[in-house]
Amino acid sequence: MLIGVFSDVHGNLEALDACLERFKREGVSSFIYCGDMIGYGPDPEKCVRKIASLNLAACVLGNHDAVFVQPELEAFFNYDAKVALDASKEMMSEKSVRYLSALPAAAHGTDFTVVHGTPADPIKEYFSSCAQFRSNYDLWQGHVCFVGHTHLPFYIKGTPRACAIYLNKKEDAAIRLNDKARYIINPGSVGKPRDNNPRASFGIWDTEAKTFRFIRQPYDFRPTQKKMAERKFPSFLIDSLSLGL
Repeated sequence: MLIGVFSDVHGNLEALDACLERFKREGVSSFIYCGDMIGYGPDPEKCVRKIASLNLAACVLGNHDAVFVQPELEAFFNYDAKVALDASKEMMSEKSVRYLSALPAAAHGTDFTVVHGTPADPIKEYFSSCAQFRSNYDLWQGHVCFVGHTHLPFYIKGTPRACAIYLNKKEDAAIRLNDKARYIINPGSVGKPRDNNPRASFGIWDTEAKTFRFIRQPYDFRPTQKKMAERKFPSFLIDSLSLGL
């Protein structure tokens, strides 16, 4: 089975549409979403409804999504993030707020776990090191744990004794998932990449071939930027889409 794995759309409808169109062309039939549908971008409502309509094998709560049930999280956001979040709240329907509020912090499926941050702290903590791989090793189930939050496409491969972390920099790179190791995989961000590459970042997990392929998909971010400017979003958030920041 081909499973589309994606994360951190952050209200960017144009990037989401490009991602879903690529999934369709690749023959993806099921999806795993690693959190943060809203925040930063100008179309939170449309993004939530579109993602909710998919055949989701798993979908978890991100830290921006979680402010409806954990408002104290806003204390961790910078000024620009707070401005965008306040705008997102105003554009959200009650139905979509209920949908986000009901999402789990962690989800499990056949041979995998999904969290936004880390198994130890699914909402707030950024997964970014081998030390975390070792400390979280017994806290997740299955061969692969999919994460988001950092907006960087990477994977960690390891065992309880040793591991290595790899940042993906290729446009279309596949890794083979060894049965003797376990993996943390971050597909990167669809709506707001932070690796100096503005192309939407996501991936495809082939459960039969036991591979994961990182994908970068170009899209026209100018309509997104125009909507953000019209709604008086912070200039850095607008410019960041063209810079991959």
